[in-house]
Order: sequence, then structure tokens, then C-alpha cells
Amino acid sequence: MSYNYDECVQSIQQHRQKAYEAAAATTPDLDALQQSMDGFASLSKNCPMTPLLWMQYAQDTKALMEGLWMMEKSATDDNAQQQQLVIQAKKEAYESSAGILELALIEFPGCALLHLYNLENLIAYICECGDIGSSNKVSSAFLKAWQSVGKGTHVNEGFIVSDMFRLFASFLLLRLSLVAKQQQSQSALIMDEICSLFDQWSRTPMGEGSNDEMMQDMDCLWEEACSLILSSYDEANESDKINTAKQLEGRKATLWASIDANRRITSSLTNILSSCENEIDVAMSSEGIALPWLSLFQTQQDQGMPDSKSVSSYLESLKQRNTCWDRIVLAETDGAAIRFLLGLGGAETSRSFLKAISYIRRNYQDLTRKGKGRNGDDGSPLQDHVAGHGHDIIVSLYERAISECPTVETLWASYMKFLSEEFLSTRDELKKGKQNPQDLQQQQSRIEHGLLSASRRSIRNCPYSSALFEKRMTTIGLVSINLEPDDISAVIKEAIELGFLTSNKEAMLHLRLVAIHVVKRRLLSLISLRSTGKDFDEDEAMNIAATKKQKSPKRSVVYHQLDSSVIEEVKDLIEDIRDMYDEAENYLFKSHATWVEGKVTFWKHRATSEAYVLCPIAKNDANDDMTDVNRSELQDKEAIRCFEKLVKAEKPSNPDSWMDYIRYVSSSHVHSFGGDNIFSQLHPDGFAAIPSVIRKTRGLYNRALSSVRKAGQSENSIDSKRAEAGLNNDMFERNYDNSLLDLCREFLCFERAFGSEESLSRAQTLVRSKMAQWTAPPPQMITNGNEQSDDTHGKRKAVEEVPSNDAMEEDGDDEMPSQSRSKKTKVQTNLKQPKKTEGVHKVRIGKLEYPAHPYTIHVSNLSKETQDMDLVDVFRKEVGGIVHVKILREKKFGKGGHHSHGESKCAGLVQFEECISVENALLMDGTLDVGGKLIKIQRSHLPAVGIVPQGMHRVKPKGEGKSSKRNEMKKGPKLQVDTSEERMDCDNGGDLKSSKISGASNVETPSSISLSVLSFKPRNMKRKPILDTKK
Repeated sequence: MSYNYDECVQSIQQHRQKAYEAAAATTPDLDALQQSMDGFASLSKNCPMTPLLWMQYAQDTKALMEGLWMMEKSATDDNAQQQQLVIQAKKEAYESSAGILELALIEFPGCALLHLYNLENLIAYICECGDIGSSNKVSSAFLKAWQSVGKGTHVNEGFIVSDMFRLFASFLLLRLSLVAKQQQSQSALIMDEICSLFDQWSRTPMGEGSNDEMMQDMDCLWEEACSLILSSYDEANESDKINTAKQLEGRKATLWASIDANRRITSSLTNILSSCENEIDVAMSSEGIALPWLSLFQTQQDQGMPDSKSVSSYLESLKQRNTCWDRIVLAETDGAAIRFLLGLGGAETSRSFLKAISYIRRNYQDLTRKGKGRNGDDGSPLQDHVAGHGHDIIVSLYERAISECPTVETLWASYMKFLSEEFLSTRDELKKGKQNPQDLQQQQSRIEHGLLSASRRSIRNCPYSSALFEKRMTTIGLVSINLEPDDISAVIKEAIELGFLTSNKEAMLHLRLVAIHVVKRRLLSLISLRSTGKDFDEDEAMNIAATKKQKSPKRSVVYHQLDSSVIEEVKDLIEDIRDMYDEAENYLFKSHATWVEGKVTFWKHRATSEAYVLCPIAKNDANDDMTDVNRSELQDKEAIRCFEKLVKAEKPSNPDSWMDYIRYVSSSHVHSFGGDNIFSQLHPDGFAAIPSVIRKTRGLYNRALSSVRKAGQSENSIDSKRAEAGLNNDMFERNYDNSLLDLCREFLCFERAFGSEESLSRAQTLVRSKMAQWTAPPPQMITNGNEQSDDTHGKRKAVEEVPSNDAMEEDGDDEMPSQSRSKKTKVQTNLKQPKKTEGVHKVRIGKLEYPAHPYTIHVSNLSKETQDMDLVDVFRKEVGGIVHVKILREKKFGKGGHHSHGESKCAGLVQFEECISVENALLMDGTLDVGGKLIKIQRSHLPAVGIVPQGMHRVKPKGEGKSSKRNEMKKGPKLQVDTSEERMDCDNGGDLKSSKISGASNVETPSSISLSVLSFKPRNMKRKPILDTKK
């Protein structure tokens, strides 16, 4: 079901505000807390939560549990029982809060503040309840936090990372104070942990302030640890105490030398990484989502070690900073609205994160090409750091970006693309066996877990994105060893239950077909791997007989027979695929019975799958008792049914649908011997099957040409619906007349190869009737508004060649008699002269059509903040040279008039230097990211700029100018103009084009026309004669 996220959050905050209004004097309002808890539970179940909401959820759970236990405490008078109930209440409250924070860290492992809150919550639980045995949980939580935020991805949040180190070091001092006097062996182990922690601390890149305070904190902590160890010695062991003190001093000197070396390297690395994160801070500040750390935790900055060395003093110092955390989890910020960690990051913040990630990825990819483990001395600090932690750094940066911008679709798509590439790369390395297989398997397992987690979280945070649902299904198919089709179908069910895509019929049909495609890949991969050891997406050489130079033919693949268990799994997968097709067909029939484009797309997909995958496999799975005829019928019956549905799905039929049908019927499998005929009910033997297939193919061609409309006719309602639907489908990308032309050509080629003169003549007559109104497009598209038509004064020829004869008969007419050839070459016709706009792409605006500008595209679905240079940066890099870019804006009237422009219409025009750039840009429709949104690219009937400087538009692509018409004209003889004759023609009202030009043609080409301002002259002006200075 769909939901209103803002209303859910607003309701929760109202209940929380009511619950904590009188919290300073008494316990919170438990009824209001229970209502907020119910809201959190419903929100976390149906839609995503942000890091701050998870922290508030944990706080409310802890407060509610303590309140309920306190109510039970007030019911008894026994002090011992009351004390026991207090401890039990705190234990239950902290355990419930810790469970919620674990779920939060699964959703947002890149949030440093969430890790710090979890650490403080765990340590406070140990201090309040006295459960020192749970110290392993704290160590595990700190290690997980450092791996997520301590690899250099939170440099500008170093104050949070420093607090983690400082907090964990204080916890180690607490453990040391408990065991220093009783267990010296445990004390030595804890000192080893402290030394390891300091070394790890010095290797962690952090901001300037955090890095400066590090040595002061380490000195203080080391002195505290040494004093605790030395205090365990009594006066009788004074000599041992002195020796231990000397050992500690020597150990400190060695450790501090290592720390200084690490700090020098880390300082250079910090400067490099800070330059990347500065843009992130600026973007977050501009969007108002930056974390005000100093104002929230200012009271904690001057807090040092306890004066007393008792255990109780350390416990007191480790208590959770409720005063500081209440400003966050209770929203006590002096009336200021909290915007950080609420998932409010937008296009600017996500773009800055992606820029930083791109910088790290480039270094990582360079090192990967040279060798992943390269850690040479000649590399920069960043290269050395990336060589050791490249994958973890990039993953941590993505996770940090997601914690700030969880609803940006392009961020999730980029993250999953990176993880998919890493998974495939690791799998290939594992197959080659170059590295340690055990390490590669662990790495692959870790990447697989991250990929599945990212795909699951992406659709929870962006339930409106069909692309992310598609990525979720392909991810499951990629990483699953034993794929269950029910797991793929569950993704479709989840999309339906969320309700954001149910109104988008194109998206819902596309997701169903993607789900089928994923299961079909699993079917092909299973058969290919079990029979040859190679996957189906790899290439295989043809088995060609040996030549004279070769002793034996090359055979690179050895085939094995499938066992019974694999055959049973193959049968189950075929049944599942057909059930999924039936479900998709049922969806179309019940929900969109009149949707023609959807039916065509569905039946094309199913017919192709049945023809080339399911039916051939089903034939081999058939029982041995079946005859060859029954096997053939079993193979092709379902495929033929689907093709028949395809060609009947729309009227008039699409020629491409018929060509797919005919290709299947005339393919090589129908020519097999042994009575293997798929059409005739009489079941002829193998010799009779061959002409039968030819007859059936001819019959399909005749049916096809009788069911399609004629070429050159106006587009019907079906064509306009296709344009409005905007389906990204191969069937609808081709022009109808071009598809019909290909169908006619194939029909004529078929008749020349397998027909007689009579059948060829009938085919030519049928094709001529369909192509009578078709006119061939010009050899070159109109590429400049200054080009002129070859038909001067609008004159039309009375006798024309029939285009269909030259276009489709070609060399085949050599077989025809010479008399019939002479009759067909030129015929009298009354066809209209083709318009100048024919062969040019058109743009539909409402019910009207306009010729598309050959150099300009229309870009939509932009953000309000997108500027002209943003589009220039994207398209110049991806497509090519740009003449002008214009963002379409609202006009403001008043004092400013038309010169005062308003906000953006979220659309713009991009005018390129070359025509081919338009075609390349159209291929990127729905894939380019501008401002955090996937833009839509269409043709435009308007240019971005009216007057184009000379030479900006190229008729041919860049680099091919040497063969242009202008240069060809320059190579020829110079023009010699008779000025007197020109003047006479002008005086008589003649045209300059009729003047005598010797040595060259009198046709002006578009490339030879000057576009300078001085080249435009008023009408009826006499041309100035050209003076010959040689006389």
C-alpha cells in the first residue's frame, strides 16, 4: 500500500512532544510514548526510516520499558525487591534499545553519529547493570564502527571518530581497573589492546582539530593505564614495580615513534581527502542538513579523565551523555528545526558525494589494472591507502552518502553498479585461481551480502523507481546459486503492495518481463554449465572440418550428458517461466484489455522465448516413446500460437512482427528429415517437408502484406499512441515504412531464391501495390536551415521512376525479359511531388506535427536548480561539441516585461555542432543523470539559438571536412563570371543563377553559402561587378 511519509513522521513527533513535555519533573507520558512506538513500528515496517528516526525510536523504547518497570516497582514496599526491579528495568530497556540500533546500523552502516550512539548505549548498559561480561559486544561494535567510518571516508567528521576512539579507550581503562590487582595476565592483554588501539588511531585520517587533540588524549590515557598497572604492586614488590615502570617507558617510546611515523603519512592523506570532502560540506550546508556538532556536544569537549582511580569514578565518566544526546533524540534545540540525518539530502549533496567517489574510484581502477596488491614506496599516500583499503573506502563513501541522501535514485544505481562490477571481477579471479581461493571466497561472500542488502534497501527508500526494482531482480539472479523463481516473483508482489508503480502500466509490464528474463537466464546457465562447463553468455567457436594445414579440426568444448536431477530442475524452470508468462497475460487481460502496445510487447517477448529457448528444450525433454512428428508438434505448437497472437495483437499489423514470425518458420530446424514437419496435418516425410516449408513461408508473406497498411499513408491512432507512450522498445523505434520496405525486400529475395517467374511476378505486383505511395528519403537528411531544394521554382516532372522497382528489384531484374524490363523502368504516374519535410524526423505538439531541428534536442525532467552550464558539462563530455544551451523559464510580466525571467520549467534545449550528436544523445534517453535526476531526451522542433556563427554546424562529422562540398569546389577551376551578362540579366529581372559560369556547375550547395552578416542583400539590388585587376 502507498503511504504519506510526511504525515507519519509528523504524527510521531507530535506524540513524542506530548510524552516528553513534563519529563524533567516526572516520568514521560507512557500513553503518548506507546502511540509514538506504534507509529515507529508501522513506519519501519511499511517504509524506510532515517538515522535520526532510528535513534529516536531506540530512545522511546528505552524510556517506555523503564516507565513500565517503574510502575511495577511502585507497587511493592520491599527495598531489595525495588532495587532488583530497577536493575531489571534498565537491563530490559537497554537490551531493547540495543536491538533497535542494530537494525538501524544494518540500514545505515555509514552513519558515524549512529555508531557513536550505539557505542555509548552499549557501554552505558554495562555500567548501569554491572554486566562486565558483555565487553565483547563493545569490542565488536567498535570494530564494526571503525571498519565503516574509520577508513578515511569521514575526514571532516573526525570529531565523531575521535570520540569513538576516546570512548573505547576509556572502556579499556575500566576493564583494566577491574583486573589490575587480581589478574596481571589480563592486564597485559588489555595493555596490548590499548597499544593496538593507539596504532589504529594514528592510522585513521581525521580532520585538523581531531588530529591535533589525538596526542594529548593518548598521553592522558597512557598515563592512566600505567598508573593503574603500577598501583597493583605493594611495598614488598617495589623492585618489580620499578622494572615494570621501565618496561612501560620503553614500550611508550617505541609506540610513540611508530605513531609519529603514522601521523606524518596520515597528515598528507588527510589533506588530499579533505579537499574532496570540502565540497560535500558546502553542499550539505547549502541544503541545511549539516550536523552542528559543536553546538550539540560542546559540554563534553573539556571533560577529562576522572580524578579518582576507583572503579566507580570510571563508571561515572562512562555514563551516557544524556544531556547532549537529548538535544538530538528529544529535539531540544532551542526551537530550531532539526534537519540533519532525516534523509533530506538532495541533488546537490548527492552530486558532491558522487564526485568524491568518482575520484577514489579512478585511483582504485588504475591500481586494479596495475595489480590490486601494489603498495610500493614510490606511490602517493592516497595510492598506498587505496591499494590497501580501496574497496572498503568506496563502499563506506557510498554508505555515508546514502545515510544523507537515501531517496536519490541515481546514488543507489551507481552503488549497485559498483558492487556488481566488483562481484563479477572477484568471480572471474576465483575462476582463474591466481590468488588465495579462500580469501577470494570470503571477499566474494562479503560483496554478495552487500549487493543483496543494497538492492533490498534501495527499493525501500525509493519505492517509486522501476529501475531499482529491476536491479533488485537482476541482483538476485546474479548472486543466487540455486535461484528460486518465487524470490523473483516476491519482488513484483512487493512493488504491487507498495502501490507506487501500480498506476504505471508500462513499468509493471516491464518488471514482469524482466522477472521472466532473469529466470530464463538461470535456465540457460544451468544447462550450459552442466553440459559444457562454460556459461551461456560466453562465445564458442564453430566446429569446422580440418584444412590441409590442420591435422584435426579445432574443438574447444566437450559436451556432457545432463543427469536426471538437472533435467528435473530444467523442467521445473520451464514450467515456472510459462506460469509467469500466464500471470503477465492475465494482468494485461484484466487490467489493460485495450492496451495494444502492451500486448505487442508481451507477445513478442513470449514468442521469442518459446521459439528459441523453451520449445527446443521441451522437445529434448519429451518422452522417448513419442514419434518424431509428435516431438516437432510439441516443440513448435506453443511458439506458433504466440507468433499468431503477436501478428494479430494490433491492426494493421507491424511488419517487424511478421518478419520475426517468418524467420522462425523458415529457420533451419524445420528442414530436418525423418518426417519432422511442423505444419502439415498429413505429416509428409523429410523430402516432402522441404517444399512444404517453402509454401508455408510464401503463405506467411502473403498474409503479412495483406494485413499491413500501405506505405506513405498518414499515421493512424496506433502510431500516435506509440509516440505518447514513449516505450523504449526495439519494435517501436523503427519507422513503419522502413519496416515495410524491409519486409518487401525479403519477400522478393525469397521469391528469387525459391520461387518461379510466375510467383516472382505476383510478388512484384503485390509489393508494387503496397509501395505505390512510398517515396525514398533523400540521400542526406536536411542538416541546415539554409539548404535549398533541388526543385527550382517548384517544377515537377511528369514522368518518374517508380521507387519500389529500383529499391527492391535491384539486380534481380537481370533475370526478367528485356521487354518487360523496359516497360517497368519508366511508367506514367500521377504521384505527388514529395514535400521538403518528407524523410525528416517530426515532432508532435498536441495534434500538429513539426519538422525536427536537425541539431537540437529537447531535455526534460530537470531539477529547478539545473543551469545552462550543467547541461553543457554533461553533453559535451558524453556526446560532442555544443553550439548553445538554453534552459526554458517562466516569463514574468510587469516592469521587467519579457526580459525578467522566472523559475525554470525543468526543461531545456541543447543545440549541437553535428547531426550525429543528436542521434547519440537520443540513445541516452533515461540514462543520463543531471542534478540527481534521470533526464528525458527528445527531438526538438525549435533551435536553441537563432543565428549560428559560421562554421559551427558541420554537414559531416568532425575530421571529415576534407571531402566536403566546399573543399571539392575549391579544388576545381575558379569561376569566371561575365559581369556584363550578369548585369543585363539583372536589369531584365533575371536570376543570377542563370548567369554563365564556365568550368563549374551553377548549383549552389549549402556548404558553399556564406553565413556572414554581409552576405545578406536586399531584393532588386544590382550585384557589384567583379573587377579583373590583371588587365
